[in-house]
Amino acid sequence: MTRKTPRPLATLPAPAPVLADQLRAALEDSAVPGRAEGEKAYLKSPLEHIGVPLPAMRTVVRNFLRRHPGLDRDTLLELTEELWAPPVHESRSCAALLLEGRADLLERQDTGFLEQLLRECETWAHVDLIAPKGAGAMLLRLPETAEDFLRWSRDEDQWVRRGGILAYLLALRDRGEFPHYFPEFSHLADPLLTDSRFFVRKAIGWALREGAKHHPEEIADWLRKRLPRVSGLTLREAIRPVDDDTCRELLAAHAELNPRRRS
Repeated sequence: MTRKTPRPLATLPAPAPVLADQLRAALEDSAVPGRAEGEKAYLKSPLEHIGVPLPAMRTVVRNFLRRHPGLDRDTLLELTEELWAPPVHESRSCAALLLEGRADLLERQDTGFLEQLLRECETWAHVDLIAPKGAGAMLLRLPETAEDFLRWSRDEDQWVRRGGILAYLLALRDRGEFPHYFPEFSHLADPLLTDSRFFVRKAIGWALREGAKHHPEEIADWLRKRLPRVSGLTLREAIRPVDDDTCRELLAAHAELNPRRRS
């Protein structure tokens, strides 16, 4: 009797802790000697740093995702938790970049998971990876998440609030999506204009700047109506793409209305 050759067993995804170890090893290989101390000081970070530049981290994550095209949602979330748990800047950055790279796997219920990460952020650098292309991609694909991001924006934690603002970055950047999402963003951002915190003011200006790249008159008009409440930081950030004459007009009017006010 001829014995049949057994079919090979299907390769099962490696457990999340194993995958996390693979990513950490790749990070260690990408570390730049002498970089960690300077980066830690620049970010005023309480986390441990091993000195991997952001472009190198993006390459590590991109290569990982290329090798694991079948990554599913459960594994993604477990892997993110594994990478986030150690207080290591690069490990947490990779967790955020994974969410950015496979935001298509996230579901509405995962906004709670993202919110918890934001609440545990020790730096704007991680908020700015999680919110714009992680939460932001969810907003475009799942418009109902706008309710969650509005709630984030009303949270007193500055990183959660910044995350709610920056969740609109992709929508405002897109010329076609802007008309639909700008009214929502206006409702979200208007009461935040008097928030005195730098990273909140900067985030509002950044989001407005993305819209001003293709709708400069509408952004300028929005700001013009709110000059008594807009900080100088938000204003200057928002009008970077606006024409010089309008910029001068807005800055002069703002200075007249707020002679003693600083950003």
